[in-house]
Amino acid sequence: MIDGTPCERNTDSANGKLAATDASEPPATLESAALSPSLWKNREEPAFEIKFQLSQEQARQVALWAREHLQLDPHNRPELDDSYRIHGLYFDTPTLDVFHRSDGYKKKKYRLRKYGGNDSIFLEQKRKSGGKVAKRRVQVEHAELARLAVAPTDDLSWIGAWFHRRIAVRQLQPICLISYQRQAFFRQNAEGPLRLTLDRNIRAARAQEWTVAEVLDGLAMLSDSVLLELKFRRHMPGLFKGLMQDLSLTPGPLSKYRLAVEALGLAARPEGAGR
Repeated sequence: MIDGTPCERNTDSANGKLAATDASEPPATLESAALSPSLWKNREEPAFEIKFQLSQEQARQVALWAREHLQLDPHNRPELDDSYRIHGLYFDTPTLDVFHRSDGYKKKKYRLRKYGGNDSIFLEQKRKSGGKVAKRRVQVEHAELARLAVAPTDDLSWIGAWFHRRIAVRQLQPICLISYQRQAFFRQNAEGPLRLTLDRNIRAARAQEWTVAEVLDGLAMLSDSVLLELKFRRHMPGLFKGLMQDLSLTPGPLSKYRLAVEALGLAARPEGAGR
C-alpha cells in the first residue's frame, strides 16, 4: 500500500451500478451483469483476459457466434453497428518505465477512460498478477481532472485521492491518447461472468494534457485487424473453449498502450535511464 490509502472493494457502487455478491447469484441489473469480470465483484478475485488478433473475416465469424451464444452489452449503440466508443489517456514516466517494465512498474498500469460523449471519466488502476487482471476504478467529472495536474494534498475526501497519490508517487504523466470502437457481449452462467469484446478502428496520438479526448486524426493501428478479448473469472469456460476450437483461434500478448508507444515513435529510451 504505497500511499497509505486503503483499497476499497471494487463493487459497482464505485461505478454507479449495483453489483452481484457472488458469481452464482443473478446480477442486480443488466448493466451490472455486462461489466468486465475483473470489475464484477472485488479486486481480491481477479479475472483472466485472453487476447487475440483477428482478421476482419474472423471477427465477423466471432460476432455471429457471440450473437447466438451471448447477450449484447446494453451500452452498444445500433447507429454504431451495435458498438460504442472508448477514449483513454495512458500514463507513464518520462523514461517510460511502464512501457519498459522497469522494476516497480511491471504489474500496474494507470489510465483515464471515457465512454462516448459522456462527461464522466473513470480513473483506473489495472493490476496484473499470475496471468490474471484486477481493475480498480472510480468515476469523476471531467472538471475534476485538473486536480491531477498539481501535487496531491493530505485531503483524502476526494474519491480520486488514492489514484492521484499513486500516480504522483510513481511520477506518472500523460503519454498518449487511444480511441477505439468496441462491440461487447456478455453472459452469466454457472461458470461465472463471461465477457467477449471486439475492438476496431484503433487510433492513437501523443498526449501532454491531463484530459481525455477522442482521437479523430491520430495514427491508425491494426488497421486490417480486430482485437478480441475473452474475459472470465476462474477456469476457461466451455463456451469459449468451443469458440477457440471451432474458429482455430490462437491467443497472444497484445497491448494497445505498447502498440501506441511504438507506433508513435516514443519507445526509444534515453541512455542510462532505467533501474
